Amino acid sequence: MLPNHLLKVCMKDHSNEERNAEVERAKKSMKAWTLQGRTWDYNAMVKRYPDEASRQALLEDLRERHFLIINDPMDAQAESSHRPPGAAVETHNKKPAQPTLQDCQRVLRVSKADMLIIHRKLLDQQHVEEDQRTLFRYFCEAILVLRYFQRPEAVRAFKVSDWINKRNVDGLIHMEVQSTKQSAKFSLTEEDSAMLDAYFLKIRPGCLQDCQDDQGRFFLSKQGLPVGNVTSDLRRLHEQYDLPSFSSQQARRAQIIMACSSSEEPADERRVRQKKRGRGPADQDDRDFGAFLLQFPATASSTPPTKKKRTAAGFPPDRMFYDRWRSLQLAKREELLLSQCSRRPPSVSKVSLLIQKEGWTGNCPCPEDVVAKWRPATRVQVESDPRIITTIQNQKWTGLALKDFGTKGQGVVATKAFAMGSVVCDYHGKVITGAEGRKMVKSIKCDMAYLFFFHAAGRDLCVDAETFPCECHPTENTIGRRINHSSKRANLRPVHCLMNFPEGQRDVILFQAKRDINLCEELLFDYGVKRKSFRGEALNLDWLDE
Repeated sequence: MLPNHLLKVCMKDHSNEERNAEVERAKKSMKAWTLQGRTWDYNAMVKRYPDEASRQALLEDLRERHFLIINDPMDAQAESSHRPPGAAVETHNKKPAQPTLQDCQRVLRVSKADMLIIHRKLLDQQHVEEDQRTLFRYFCEAILVLRYFQRPEAVRAFKVSDWINKRNVDGLIHMEVQSTKQSAKFSLTEEDSAMLDAYFLKIRPGCLQDCQDDQGRFFLSKQGLPVGNVTSDLRRLHEQYDLPSFSSQQARRAQIIMACSSSEEPADERRVRQKKRGRGPADQDDRDFGAFLLQFPATASSTPPTKKKRTAAGFPPDRMFYDRWRSLQLAKREELLLSQCSRRPPSVSKVSLLIQKEGWTGNCPCPEDVVAKWRPATRVQVESDPRIITTIQNQKWTGLALKDFGTKGQGVVATKAFAMGSVVCDYHGKVITGAEGRKMVKSIKCDMAYLFFFHAAGRDLCVDAETFPCECHPTENTIGRRINHSSKRANLRPVHCLMNFPEGQRDVILFQAKRDINLCEELLFDYGVKRKSFRGEALNLDWLDE
């Protein structure tokens, strides 16, 4: 099309020779561009990409796309000889570098061609030497250890029954090794399954001997005994191909590092490639998102990562991780708001005020949703809640007021609604022994008075609210002691908590709402619980949800 274009548009006033010369120049330029654009120099890559894991991932991608790679390291020695500029340091002062996942799995790639030849011979009923049969067993063990990250003890305990009970689901062979202390589950690709099946059908039967007990194990030595040391078998496989040996622990650690490192590979292609290896895409997405969170921690106050930052860190430019990150931050923000309302459910206006106070301008929780998600705090949460501890210390309980009921005397009413399970206030006073409390009852000649007897962890204790004002609050009118009695209309129940104060743990009696309490409703609890404990009877002071 270029000659026609030049004739009609760009060079219509030029001669044919000039147009032909321009066409030839364009052809040479295109060839040069094609050669330069599809050629990579590994030495230049080492300088540009000092991170070995990222460099290896890029190399594999270029090989799959059939790019020309000059100085391509085809073995471990060539790769290890290349170092980024300035990386050469004294080896005796530096720990050995953690091998990459590609290093650990290199023996599988190098030996694959030979194993396919042995596999073909086995299927064609051709003669296979004993050494080749043993080598094929090493390769099958290496598949489970280096590609599916199974521990050597799990591979050694792998039984024939485990193989027979495998399941084919959507092209993946699901396995479960039940013979270990902790069952191992993994999924094989059909290609790897074919390798193990060839060993099971063609090699293992020849290892069985009547005089030896195979214990039902899948991998057997040529003497018919269960394989005793899988790690040694892996080392022999590496030695066969003159490669450095890597342990299963190194492979698992390299897999974790690989999942947490940034990669240039597109997310869609990575999911397809890992599905071929037998790992589900959802599992890999979770590992990749874990790396995303390491790079961009999701806290209530953190700023969402922009598209530029995400791509610069090596993550996909789409919104998949970004949306999950925002959902996680939204949940943390809701949790933060709810933690500030542990005593009672907040109002919509209060949640809106808290959001405004935090200064959040985007990804803000809906106040109505926060109110709907409020739940009463558990005993463990209450015992360490800093707001409740502070309120006990200063006795500034909100939502409560004293009211004169005439002949009945004073009582306490709610000046705001309390939901069931809310902490309303405490029965405040000095905690003394039960024996000391009973002496006080005899001395004041009054039925119980303002004393609350209870048992906790085998201890007979009493809250002395009779001594008023208390030593710790000489100017405060502790309101819990003013709550009146009702055995039928009680809307509060006393609960015992071991509160974690800064100076140490202290026994505290808290009042918890038995049901929803309305505005201006009088607060009541059954004095019978005090009398039962005074008489030594069992007293239930458990938390409401327990």
